[in-house]
Amino acid sequence: MSVNAMPEKVVAYNVYDENEKIVGVSEEVTLPNLESMTETISGAGIAGEYESPTPGHFSSITMEIPFKVIYDASFKMMSPGGRTIVLRASQQSYDIAAGRIQYRALKITLKVLPKGLDLGKIAAGKMTETKNTLEVIYIKIEENRKTLLELDKLNFVYVVNGVDVLADVRNQI
Repeated sequence: MSVNAMPEKVVAYNVYDENEKIVGVSEEVTLPNLESMTETISGAGIAGEYESPTPGHFSSITMEIPFKVIYDASFKMMSPGGRTIVLRASQQSYDIAAGRIQYRALKITLKVLPKGLDLGKIAAGKMTETKNTLEVIYIKIEENRKTLLELDKLNFVYVVNGVDVLADVRNQI
């Protein structure tokens, strides 16, 4: 994205499970929220207290994949064991200097464990709004093939904008 580009929106996206396109996903997927694990710091020489985040350590990370109706893909996601979910999107920005629209590829790779299934509701002429709840143990976000974020909870990896935040810690332990 050029310096003069104004990020605007996602043009379109698809969801893949083990490299197979999943059809029937609702209009939007809410991406997971990353919340650092913290410890309250207080004591002599400190005026009060503050929350100190532990780099690379995050609370439970969950996400939901909503489906329009009850569909076999939801039950595939409920099978015990881990699976890989990939979201691929095209993002639009407007290049102010050139006066033209540009597109950037976005890829979000998630390794997940099944956590729950909300079957939704059933009514004539309506969607069931079924949704799978998944525990995220790995996430990698790439824009135009550049890694913006990679978090691998089980392999002690936390990369932000190409910087391996936990490299020194891994070397020390």
